[in-house]
Amino acid sequence: MDQAALQRRLASLDYYQGAIDGQIGPVSKAAILACLTDGPDYPITDSDVAEAARDLGVDPAKVWAVYDVESTGKPFIEGRPTILFEPHRFSKSTGHRYDNSHPAISSRTWNRKLYPASQKGRWDQLLAAVSLDVDAGFMSASYGGFQILGENYAVCDAHDPWAFAWRQSRTEGDQLDAFVRFVIGNRLQGALQRGDWAAFAKSYNGTAFKENFYDTRLAAAYAARRATLH
Repeated sequence: MDQAALQRRLASLDYYQGAIDGQIGPVSKAAILACLTDGPDYPITDSDVAEAARDLGVDPAKVWAVYDVESTGKPFIEGRPTILFEPHRFSKSTGHRYDNSHPAISSRTWNRKLYPASQKGRWDQLLAAVSLDVDAGFMSASYGGFQILGENYAVCDAHDPWAFAWRQSRTEGDQLDAFVRFVIGNRLQGALQRGDWAAFAKSYNGTAFKENFYDTRLAAAYAARRATLH
Protein backbone atom coordinates (compact mmCIF):
# COMPACT_ATOMS: atom_id res chain seq x y z
CA MET A 1 0.00 0.00 0.00
CA ASP A 2 1.32 3.45 -0.83
CA GLN A 3 0.50 6.73 0.91
CA ALA A 4 -2.27 7.69 -1.52
CA ALA A 5 -3.95 4.31 -1.03
CA LEU A 6 -3.82 4.81 2.72
CA GLN A 7 -5.43 8.23 2.35
CA ARG A 8 -8.19 6.69 0.24
CA ARG A 9 -8.71 3.98 2.87
CA LEU A 10 -8.97 6.62 5.59
CA ALA A 11 -11.35 8.68 3.46
CA SER A 12 -13.59 5.65 2.92
CA LEU A 13 -13.82 5.33 6.70
CA ASP A 14 -14.68 9.04 7.03
CA TYR A 15 -11.48 9.96 8.84
CA TYR A 16 -9.79 11.92 6.07
CA GLN A 17 -11.22 14.75 3.99
CA GLY A 18 -8.06 16.17 2.48
CA ALA A 19 -6.51 15.84 -0.95
CA ILE A 20 -5.37 12.40 -2.08
CA ASP A 21 -1.84 13.60 -2.70
CA GLY A 22 0.25 10.78 -1.25
CA GLN A 23 1.76 13.09 1.35
CA ILE A 24 1.47 11.92 4.95
CA GLY A 25 1.53 15.32 6.60
CA PRO A 26 -0.21 16.63 9.73
CA VAL A 27 -3.76 16.13 8.38
CA SER A 28 -3.11 12.55 7.30
CA LYS A 29 -1.28 11.73 10.53
CA ALA A 30 -4.20 13.10 12.56
CA ALA A 31 -6.57 10.94 10.52
CA ILE A 32 -4.46 7.83 11.15
CA LEU A 33 -4.40 8.50 14.88
CA ALA A 34 -8.13 9.19 15.01
CA CYS A 35 -8.93 5.99 13.12
CA LEU A 36 -6.71 3.89 15.37
CA THR A 37 -8.06 5.57 18.51
CA ASP A 38 -11.77 4.99 17.98
CA GLY A 39 -12.57 1.83 19.89
CA PRO A 40 -14.67 0.35 21.14
CA ASP A 41 -11.64 -1.03 23.08
CA TYR A 42 -13.65 -3.77 24.82
CA PRO A 43 -11.53 -5.75 27.30
CA ILE A 44 -11.17 -9.50 27.16
CA THR A 45 -12.93 -11.61 29.77
CA ASP A 46 -12.14 -14.88 31.50
CA SER A 47 -14.51 -16.65 29.12
CA ASP A 48 -12.72 -15.15 26.09
CA VAL A 49 -9.39 -16.41 27.37
CA ALA A 50 -10.85 -19.80 28.26
CA GLU A 51 -12.10 -20.20 24.69
CA ALA A 52 -8.72 -19.20 23.26
CA ALA A 53 -7.01 -21.63 25.63
CA ARG A 54 -9.27 -24.44 24.41
CA ASP A 55 -8.31 -23.63 20.83
CA LEU A 56 -4.65 -23.87 21.79
CA GLY A 57 -5.02 -26.84 24.12
CA VAL A 58 -3.47 -25.02 27.07
CA ASP A 59 -4.29 -23.88 30.57
CA PRO A 60 -5.95 -20.41 30.45
CA ALA A 61 -3.31 -19.22 32.91
CA LYS A 62 -0.72 -19.58 30.13
CA VAL A 63 -2.64 -17.25 27.84
CA TRP A 64 -3.04 -14.77 30.68
CA ALA A 65 0.69 -15.05 31.43
CA VAL A 66 1.60 -13.88 27.93
CA TYR A 67 -0.92 -11.07 28.21
CA ASP A 68 0.45 -10.00 31.59
CA VAL A 69 4.05 -9.87 30.39
CA GLU A 70 3.43 -8.34 26.98
CA SER A 71 0.78 -5.77 27.84
CA THR A 72 1.90 -4.99 31.38
CA GLY A 73 -1.82 -4.61 31.97
CA LYS A 74 -2.27 -1.81 29.42
CA PRO A 75 -3.33 -3.06 25.97
CA PHE A 76 -4.77 0.39 25.22
CA ILE A 77 -3.48 3.79 26.30
CA GLU A 78 -5.63 6.85 25.57
CA GLY A 79 -7.79 4.73 23.29
CA ARG A 80 -4.98 3.51 21.05
CA PRO A 81 -3.30 0.11 21.20
CA THR A 82 -0.10 0.16 23.16
CA ILE A 83 2.74 -0.10 20.67
CA LEU A 84 6.48 -0.55 20.45
CA PHE A 85 8.11 0.61 17.22
CA GLU A 86 11.16 -1.40 16.15
CA PRO A 87 13.66 0.71 14.16
CA HIS A 88 15.79 -2.32 13.29
CA ARG A 89 12.78 -4.06 11.73
CA PHE A 90 11.90 -0.94 9.73
CA SER A 91 15.47 -0.78 8.51
CA LYS A 92 15.39 -4.38 7.37
CA SER A 93 11.97 -4.03 5.71
CA THR A 94 13.13 -1.01 3.71
CA GLY A 95 16.49 -2.38 2.65
CA HIS A 96 18.29 -0.01 5.05
CA ARG A 97 17.68 2.95 2.73
CA TYR A 98 16.58 5.29 5.54
CA ASP A 99 19.34 4.50 8.04
CA ASN A 100 21.33 7.64 7.27
CA SER A 101 18.49 10.07 6.60
CA HIS A 102 16.20 8.95 9.45
CA PRO A 103 18.38 7.38 12.18
CA ALA A 104 15.70 7.77 14.88
CA ILE A 105 13.37 5.34 13.10
CA SER A 106 15.71 3.21 10.97
CA SER A 107 18.71 1.39 12.38
CA ARG A 108 20.59 -1.55 10.93
CA THR A 109 21.19 -2.89 14.45
CA TRP A 110 18.95 -3.17 17.50
CA ASN A 111 19.45 -0.17 19.77
CA ARG A 112 17.64 0.20 23.07
CA LYS A 113 18.22 3.96 23.00
CA LEU A 114 15.83 4.29 20.05
CA TYR A 115 12.83 3.24 22.15
CA PRO A 116 10.98 6.30 23.49
CA ALA A 117 9.59 5.85 26.98
CA SER A 118 6.23 7.41 26.11
CA GLN A 119 3.51 6.09 23.84
CA LYS A 120 3.40 9.49 22.15
CA GLY A 121 7.04 9.12 21.19
CA ARG A 122 6.44 5.63 19.84
CA TRP A 123 3.42 6.73 17.81
CA ASP A 124 5.44 9.64 16.44
CA GLN A 125 8.02 7.08 15.26
CA LEU A 126 5.34 4.96 13.63
CA LEU A 127 3.75 7.90 11.83
CA ALA A 128 7.14 9.10 10.60
CA ALA A 129 7.87 5.61 9.28
CA VAL A 130 4.47 5.38 7.56
CA SER A 131 5.13 8.69 5.82
CA LEU A 132 8.15 6.99 4.20
CA ASP A 133 6.78 3.48 3.62
CA VAL A 134 3.25 2.56 4.64
CA ASP A 135 3.62 -1.22 4.73
CA ALA A 136 7.06 -1.25 6.35
CA GLY A 137 5.91 1.28 8.93
CA PHE A 138 2.89 -0.69 10.14
CA MET A 139 4.88 -3.92 9.90
CA SER A 140 7.56 -2.57 12.23
CA ALA A 141 5.42 -1.98 15.32
CA SER A 142 4.02 -4.47 17.80
CA TYR A 143 0.53 -3.84 19.10
CA GLY A 144 -1.81 -4.30 22.01
CA GLY A 145 -2.17 -6.83 24.75
CA PHE A 146 -0.04 -9.48 23.08
CA GLN A 147 2.45 -7.19 21.30
CA ILE A 148 2.44 -9.04 18.00
CA LEU A 149 4.65 -7.43 15.38
CA GLY A 150 2.87 -6.16 12.30
CA GLU A 151 5.19 -8.26 10.14
CA ASN A 152 2.94 -11.16 11.11
CA TYR A 153 -0.17 -9.70 9.50
CA ALA A 154 -0.58 -12.58 7.04
CA VAL A 155 -0.38 -15.39 9.59
CA CYS A 156 -2.90 -13.41 11.68
CA ASP A 157 -5.27 -13.39 8.69
CA ALA A 158 -5.07 -9.67 7.92
CA HIS A 159 -5.12 -8.48 4.32
CA ASP A 160 -2.20 -6.08 4.75
CA PRO A 161 -0.17 -4.38 7.52
CA TRP A 162 -2.62 -1.48 7.77
CA ALA A 163 -5.55 -3.88 8.22
CA PHE A 164 -3.62 -5.65 10.96
CA ALA A 165 -2.96 -2.38 12.80
CA TRP A 166 -6.61 -1.37 12.43
CA ARG A 167 -7.84 -4.68 13.87
CA GLN A 168 -5.47 -4.33 16.80
CA SER A 169 -7.05 -0.95 17.49
CA ARG A 170 -10.58 -2.32 17.80
CA THR A 171 -10.88 -4.54 20.89
CA GLU A 172 -8.80 -6.76 23.12
CA GLY A 173 -10.76 -9.64 21.60
CA ASP A 174 -9.25 -8.82 18.21
CA GLN A 175 -5.82 -8.80 19.82
CA LEU A 176 -6.52 -12.17 21.42
CA ASP A 177 -7.65 -13.62 18.10
CA ALA A 178 -4.38 -12.49 16.50
CA PHE A 179 -2.46 -14.16 19.32
CA VAL A 180 -4.21 -17.50 18.77
CA ARG A 181 -3.58 -17.32 15.03
CA PHE A 182 0.05 -16.34 15.60
CA VAL A 183 0.71 -19.23 17.98
CA ILE A 184 -0.94 -21.78 15.70
CA GLY A 185 0.58 -20.36 12.52
CA ASN A 186 4.08 -20.36 13.97
CA ARG A 187 3.74 -23.79 15.58
CA LEU A 188 4.23 -22.53 19.11
CA GLN A 189 1.43 -24.60 20.60
CA GLY A 190 3.78 -27.36 21.68
CA ALA A 191 6.09 -25.04 23.61
CA LEU A 192 3.10 -23.36 25.24
CA GLN A 193 1.49 -26.69 26.11
CA ARG A 194 4.73 -27.98 27.67
CA GLY A 195 5.37 -24.73 29.50
CA ASP A 196 8.73 -24.48 27.77
CA TRP A 197 8.98 -20.75 28.22
CA ALA A 198 12.48 -20.46 26.79
CA ALA A 199 11.44 -22.11 23.51
CA PHE A 200 8.25 -20.04 23.39
CA ALA A 201 10.04 -16.76 24.12
CA LYS A 202 12.76 -17.46 21.56
CA SER A 203 10.16 -17.55 18.79
CA TYR A 204 7.73 -15.03 20.24
CA ASN A 205 10.19 -12.38 21.45
CA GLY A 206 13.25 -13.08 19.30
CA THR A 207 16.67 -14.55 19.87
CA ALA A 208 17.59 -11.81 22.36
CA PHE A 209 14.77 -12.87 24.69
CA LYS A 210 17.15 -13.67 27.53
CA GLU A 211 18.42 -10.10 27.65
CA ASN A 212 14.94 -9.01 28.72
CA PHE A 213 14.29 -12.13 30.83
CA TYR A 214 11.15 -12.97 28.86
CA ASP A 215 11.31 -16.67 29.71
CA THR A 216 11.62 -16.12 33.45
CA ARG A 217 9.02 -13.36 33.44
CA LEU A 218 6.58 -15.61 31.58
CA ALA A 219 7.20 -18.44 34.03
CA ALA A 220 6.61 -16.13 36.98
CA ALA A 221 3.46 -14.66 35.42
CA TYR A 222 2.12 -18.16 34.76
CA ALA A 223 2.75 -19.22 38.35
CA ALA A 224 0.97 -16.12 39.63
CA ARG A 225 -2.03 -16.58 37.32
CA ARG A 226 -2.25 -20.31 38.03
CA ALA A 227 -2.39 -19.64 41.75
CA THR A 228 -5.24 -17.20 41.18
CA LEU A 229 -7.26 -19.29 38.75
CA HIS A 230 -6.93 -22.71 40.40
